[in-house]
Amino acid sequence: MKLISATTTSGSLSKGTSLGLSLTAILSIWIVATTLTITPTNAFVLQRSSRMVLSERTNTRLYYDIQRDPPNENVWSVLANTEKWIASTLKHAEQTSSSGNPLSRKEVSYVCETSQDPAMILANIFRKLKEARQLGETHGQDQEELAESQENYVRATLRQTQILVIPASEDLNDFQVFDQLVNAINEARRAARDYVTDHSLERLDEKLYGDDEDKHDDKEWVVSVNCAHLHPKFGEKTPEQQLKELQEEDNEGEVDLNLQEYKERRLLARRSPYPSIVVEVRSMAPPEFTPPPPKTPQQPQAVEDDDDGVKTSDDDIKIDSEFVQQLEALFSKSSIQKEGDGFYDSIGSHIETFSSVTPMMVAQNWIDQNDPLFDVTRCAFTVSDATYVDEAYEFVFTNLAMQTSHFLSKISTAGEQAGAQRRQYLVMPHFLSNSATSMEKFSDQVMNIVRTLPPVRNKVDVSFLHPEHIDENKRCPIPVVVLQWKD
Repeated sequence: MKLISATTTSGSLSKGTSLGLSLTAILSIWIVATTLTITPTNAFVLQRSSRMVLSERTNTRLYYDIQRDPPNENVWSVLANTEKWIASTLKHAEQTSSSGNPLSRKEVSYVCETSQDPAMILANIFRKLKEARQLGETHGQDQEELAESQENYVRATLRQTQILVIPASEDLNDFQVFDQLVNAINEARRAARDYVTDHSLERLDEKLYGDDEDKHDDKEWVVSVNCAHLHPKFGEKTPEQQLKELQEEDNEGEVDLNLQEYKERRLLARRSPYPSIVVEVRSMAPPEFTPPPPKTPQQPQAVEDDDDGVKTSDDDIKIDSEFVQQLEALFSKSSIQKEGDGFYDSIGSHIETFSSVTPMMVAQNWIDQNDPLFDVTRCAFTVSDATYVDEAYEFVFTNLAMQTSHFLSKISTAGEQAGAQRRQYLVMPHFLSNSATSMEKFSDQVMNIVRTLPPVRNKVDVSFLHPEHIDENKRCPIPVVVLQWKD
């Protein structure tokens, strides 16, 4: 899989831009500098620089390493067509609006996803959502550091948009499939708001039991990530939907032509040349609330003098020598009962011990003894330290895509899938480890998304194991998501 990204500003490309050049013309360009970055997924990431001059006709230069495997030449035309379409769609709005085009005031990046596997494309969509969230959180931390170092610093709001173009998947060229997929993704993201995640519990503990300075300094920025979709056939209706719409028009008896024209324009604005995902991140400073007015001073509690001349109040407890002796006897009781020096024994009992047993080993041992469907020759284990929901979705669908390539393409002469694992255990020790209900909802959302993928919708079952599972036979000490391939 090769992923190619071109970062630019909306409306900045002209008709002679180098994104539209052929592969032969690009290879003939004299390379002055290289800005190639190889990602862990073997993806090519390229950036444009408006400060470099390519020729007399263009102001853009694209870089990549000629010695390496060059990307698909169709990528350049895909990115160029997408940006030209966006520029032409927003041109009228920019001319009529007094404030100008809002997209021209912020950075817009274009990414071309060349994978054909819907499961891998789905994993990459969640990866883009994760990266957008991390970008917003990092921006908030940087702004807080600048505010602490500079006096009267005004915190800036971050707003960026990334368009993921998906031209190579035949399954997603169907608008109904693509629309159901994106709707399932957004539904899963909305359901994640109610999950009891491990990192949310850690933040709650820090707020309740952390230092006062940490509570004051830790300002959580408002980070929102939106996900929308574009498609060449956006708004296309099925025959059933068309029949229902005609029946509604007949019942109403009147047709609002202005409303129909408005709906058509709105649909045309989202009919891009290729199926695309629009990810927008916005990071804003937390609102500053006005502190409450000071309360009226309270009268101090009356203090009376006792017979010895010592001032006491009602909350004070009278301490005498007998009470002190009882405390001494209580604290020395444990050391008297133990052999040796009780002081050093008490210190040793509080030293934290470390074990070489990993969560993967714990899950494997429990599954080997308790799961009747476990077969060492047909099962696989994968572990992840994901704590956020978007990270968990990316992890699950990446593993699903790996097995999809085996089951749907690599078929041996005997009719069995070569190298495929029918049952896969995804071990996630730090994800929803305190709530079996949240893990159940998560697995249900994974199954809902899988049902929208035509190649695997009827071939995979999703279940889970959890320490607090309602079924005693599925109470694994470590949270595990199970992917089971059907025969």
